Amino acid sequence: MPRPSAPLVTLCLSLLAVVAAAAEPSAEAPRTSASGFIRHWSGELPVVLSVPHDGAAKPADIPDRTRGVTVRDSYAAALGHALRDALRERCGAAPQLIVCELSRKKVDCNREIGEGAAGQPRAEQVWREYHAAIDEAEAAVLARSKHGLYLDIHSHGHPKPRIEIGYLVKASKLRLSDERLDSDKSVAARSSIRWLSQRTPAKFSELLRGETSLGGLFAARGVAAVPSPREVVLLDDPYFNGAYDIEAHGSRDKSQLDAAQLEVPGPMRDTPAHRAATAKAIAESLEAYFVRHFGTKLR
Repeated sequence: MPRPSAPLVTLCLSLLAVVAAAAEPSAEAPRTSASGFIRHWSGELPVVLSVPHDGAAKPADIPDRTRGVTVRDSYAAALGHALRDALRERCGAAPQLIVCELSRKKVDCNREIGEGAAGQPRAEQVWREYHAAIDEAEAAVLARSKHGLYLDIHSHGHPKPRIEIGYLVKASKLRLSDERLDSDKSVAARSSIRWLSQRTPAKFSELLRGETSLGGLFAARGVAAVPSPREVVLLDDPYFNGAYDIEAHGSRDKSQLDAAQLEVPGPMRDTPAHRAATAKAIAESLEAYFVRHFGTKLR
């Protein structure tokens, strides 16, 4: 059998390199903070992702917190990476991703610094690095675009297996009629999507739970979510409406990115296959969401 020519071998090796690079889209090294616990992956899309509660590091020289929740959001970071990869595959560019790798027993970056760091200097350093990284990511987005979206990724173990989307709107407000939501301007004004509510042609009720809301777009792709046209928060339903991260980095108080907290149930994040399916649905939804509400194509 004749041996392949040198140019053919070179071409084959080049193609293999391209395929390998595509198969490992998150292979690039992140920037690491001075403490060593905050990782920041860069990106070009007008989307910022963060994961505050999936850290595993438990250094003995940082005391455990004695107040507040310390449960780990398992697989939240893996889902963040899966979503970043899905967006890059679909849109040709990646969002920025910030992950805290210090255990929640040591620091809770999704609470104000007093509760989140419990007065411990090293924990306070990590807390500040995490929020500085998000500020930096948002500034980079706004330097290239007039608008963007910040998503804070968490996990939950509530009985109903659906993504809980938090906009800083209490469950009691979500049970109001569309007419009440649209007429009471204070609800939109106190939400983490305040700026978007003033820009999109859609009514606020549509932005919260209509067919073109995040929940509506997720549901249309087979991912149960609340609020959405198909899911409501009943009186006895546990529901996370958002916390410090989207307060500090959403558009409620400042002209920053609009924001939402995503609380993802176990069956949507517990295996690579489940994470890939969830990430694909979210990525497709975000592409439609940006076209509908921001008038921008992510591709």
